[in-house]
Amino acid sequence: MEKLVRIISQGALQQRNWKKDNGETVVISSVELVMSDGTDTFVGEVTDQKAIAIDKEPLSKEHLYGVQLKMTAREWKSEQTQQMVRATSIKILNIAAL
Repeated sequence: MEKLVRIISQGALQQRNWKKDNGETVVISSVELVMSDGTDTFVGEVTDQKAIAIDKEPLSKEHLYGVQLKMTAREWKSEQTQQMVRATSIKILNIAAL
């Protein structure tokens, strides 16, 4: 999905360990962005080298950006309530100032 958005806020760079299926552990870098297309406000995650670059040079709240998003619906059982929980994860594949 592609959208034109404005950045509402940018989170700090986060780094976490991720264990691949082959047992190898890698570090994943990510930055959360709160964005608005003028109608909806949503949170997306930028990962890897793009996240590091955005952390070094933060995005402007004044610019309009074109973003390419990948949305994934997921479901899991809450350990606290034992009920099924559904959420949509939004990964930002590409982002560019217009």
